[in-house]
Amino acid sequence: MAGVMKEGNEVQFISSVNGYGVTSLIEKLTPNEFVLFRHMTDTKEDGEQERQKEWTGGQESYLLAERNGSTSLIVELDVPPEQVETFNERLPKALERVKELAEK
Repeated sequence: MAGVMKEGNEVQFISSVNGYGVTSLIEKLTPNEFVLFRHMTDTKEDGEQERQKEWTGGQESYLLAERNGSTSLIVELDVPPEQVETFNERLPKALERVKELAEK
């Protein structure tokens, strides 16, 4: 991720695998609790080149919820149909890494 995590800021998520990504607005941010990204522009490499508007208009949210001494991470994604397979493969691995880091 490139950018500063602050409500109202734009950040970029660029893949190290293929150089493609998205520029997103941090629409809502409650530190240590909730973040909502609104995807604005598809980008390539350093974020200066636009590409097919695959992600534009989508959103992602992440919510930490505590109950009975356990914390859950609730993720909601609006994924383009052509990206579903990729996310089904990569997201569980990423969330497992988040769990490992959180439990340290």
